[in-house]
Amino acid sequence: MALVDILIAILLIIASVLGLYLIKLVNRLFTTLEIIETEIKELDSKITPLLSDLQDLTNSGNSIVHFAKEQTDFANDILVKVKNKFGGSFLSKAEKSSPKSNARNLVTNLRAIFKAATSFINELK
Repeated sequence: MALVDILIAILLIIASVLGLYLIKLVNRLFTTLEIIETEIKELDSKITPLLSDLQDLTNSGNSIVHFAKEQTDFANDILVKVKNKFGGSFLSKAEKSSPKSNARNLVTNLRAIFKAATSFINELK
């Protein structure tokens, strides 16, 4: 029995050492968790003002975009009014270069040249 008592004593000592080691690890774990909690609180205190500033910046950007949209809408309205006022006076580039408008311009120019030549000849007589 002496051997069994010695082995039991050794097992109790090993269990006690493992228990103490486990308590030390749990204590170290709680210390680490407290440090992490403190760092998270510090990070939160630093991020909160940044988020507030970011919100203000976003609001300012939205107001600038809204103002720019109003100005472009205003300019677009003015251009539409000018276009409607002058109607077809300003033809688009495609309309100016179409064969039909080119022929019309040629005929108009030839008539003007003919009238100018006729007036010039009448003045000479």
